[in-house]
Amino acid sequence: MNSRFFSSLAVRNIQSNKQLYVPYILASIAIVAMFHLMASLLTNEFVQERNASLTMMFEFGAIVIATFAVIFILYTNSFLIKRRKKEIGLYGILGLEKRHVAKILFFESLYTGLASLAAGVLTGLVFGRLFFLLLNYMMNLPVSFDYSTSWLTVLLTAGLFVFIFLLALLYNISQFTFAKPVKLLKGSTEGEREPKGSIMLFGLALIFLGAGYGISIGIDNPLNALTYFFVAVLAVIAGTYFLFIAGSIFILKTLKKNKRFYYRPGPFISVSGMLYWMKQNAAGLANICILSAMVIITVSTTITIFAGTEEILENQLPYENNWTIYGGDLTQEELTESFAGLQDRFRETANEMSLEVTESEAYRFQTFAGKITDGQFEARADVSADDLPLFLQVIPVEDYNRLIGASAELAADEALFYHSDEADVREELTIGGMSYQLSPADPASVSEDGQDITETAMLVVPDLTHIEAIADAYYADFTNEVKAGIDAQISWNTTGTEEEKKAYAAAVQSFVADAPTSSYRSRIAVTKEWYSMNGGFLFLGVFLGLLFTIGTVPITYFKQVSEGYDDRGKYQIMKKVGLDRDMIRDSTRSQLLWMFLLPIAVAVIHVLFAYPIVQKMLMLFGITSNTTWLLSFSGVVMAFALVYYIIYRFTSRVYVSIVR
Repeated sequence: MNSRFFSSLAVRNIQSNKQLYVPYILASIAIVAMFHLMASLLTNEFVQERNASLTMMFEFGAIVIATFAVIFILYTNSFLIKRRKKEIGLYGILGLEKRHVAKILFFESLYTGLASLAAGVLTGLVFGRLFFLLLNYMMNLPVSFDYSTSWLTVLLTAGLFVFIFLLALLYNISQFTFAKPVKLLKGSTEGEREPKGSIMLFGLALIFLGAGYGISIGIDNPLNALTYFFVAVLAVIAGTYFLFIAGSIFILKTLKKNKRFYYRPGPFISVSGMLYWMKQNAAGLANICILSAMVIITVSTTITIFAGTEEILENQLPYENNWTIYGGDLTQEELTESFAGLQDRFRETANEMSLEVTESEAYRFQTFAGKITDGQFEARADVSADDLPLFLQVIPVEDYNRLIGASAELAADEALFYHSDEADVREELTIGGMSYQLSPADPASVSEDGQDITETAMLVVPDLTHIEAIADAYYADFTNEVKAGIDAQISWNTTGTEEEKKAYAAAVQSFVADAPTSSYRSRIAVTKEWYSMNGGFLFLGVFLGLLFTIGTVPITYFKQVSEGYDDRGKYQIMKKVGLDRDMIRDSTRSQLLWMFLLPIAVAVIHVLFAYPIVQKMLMLFGITSNTTWLLSFSGVVMAFALVYYIIYRFTSRVYVSIVR
């Protein structure tokens, strides 16, 4: 027998099993197209030149898609080979050798793989420009450039998916190499025994879920959120699998013990059927649940970040113009001269451009890291995410008065004090070898950035010499630390249109050359940068959400098809013993409803428990509004539930048609 015979037989097999292969190929095409598109964006010169952070995000996205592609294709391929076991066993009974069957499977994998790869790359090329324009719209940039790709991207895509389809082929060949033909003939119809309820697995489910939820709820430091987030995710994933495998069986067996409920036609059929096949169903339901949770978290979080861009800018840059002078080796006189001279220069420039300074604040300060213990400030040079120090900002009373329009006067041993925990009221504080009698400072003098990442405090002292004395004592404890000087911050707004403010920002930016120890940040200039980065986050989030949704479709479909073939014989027997079609339909509907509601309900619970740690992560971006996330979360849940409902309605019809 030549290769042409096996090739023709492979084509015929694909055609006869088109109910399984068409969804498999379509899903593979979608994933190939998405990876090719992400890889194209990753290597696009415009993206690389526009914002370096976008390249890093797309690298992460490409890794996620590649990982998901491996898992998804191997997972759905396992459904295909299960339905083909009887056919493969029949080949052996008819006299074909295992090497002949391997050739048939090779050609089947070759044709499906080539079709998926070619159509996927073509789809990526066709829709590439559309998605690229969408990306730049989200980045708030003009769309005056073209989408581009390269042969390197095509080769990278081809290499990845050739490897994945090769793994699937090796798995398929292994399924019959070590099995007897008679065993294969029963492979697709051989059911599982009724699973036993395992208290140990159920306990593990509670332990893993409790650990994941506990990490999320217990995180109080935003800097630790990123580190422990993935630990919590892994714990919840493990707990989800154990919960569906053990918890669902426990619930079903509890229902079965309720004789009044169980011994009725509808519950008897649905509960017994679900219990008999739950070990297989549990894995599919857990996969759908995890994918659903990923879609909700990914999309809602990235929408929140993009929608909260203005809030981020408002928190980080309350004023339109922000100038920082780094004291370094400047003397008090040099710092004060530069501090006053720059303020005059900014106002003069505004007047020359027919603008007016409307709001402003200016102060000199120095920040020290440490801890207050029993009224004593203990200096710390190390800053770790696990144990953040108190950041104490010290300013002179002269600048404090100017900030709030006060006329406070302080003796040499007096100071004003404010703590981010306003309940922390102190009467005395020793710092830098000096003891101060404290009075409360007006919170209006504190530059609030809307974030509560770490503990902060402000100390108002009589003059700059006190700050220098505190700094001398602070750095005397650290031989390897370079002493920092007193810095100054000048922030202000102006009148004018957006174009006038842009021109003014450009004029102020030119002053940096004359003040090398300072920096300038314009909110208008930073806005473009932030929309660029957050637009990339949104694009990546929606992209991955779409990927996980696409993954949900074939997993749900193949689960329904597999269960349909498994249950068809059982329902035919039920018809023969007298159950009418309406009763069978009602019991089937209740079973499908259970399958539909359970994964998405558990996914929503996962996301609700994930909110505390997600909220801490959002704080790192400058998002402090709970309302923004809750609105995004609610909208995404409703949208995904609708999409999932449509998916399940379609796949349920496939199930019912097979069963009948």
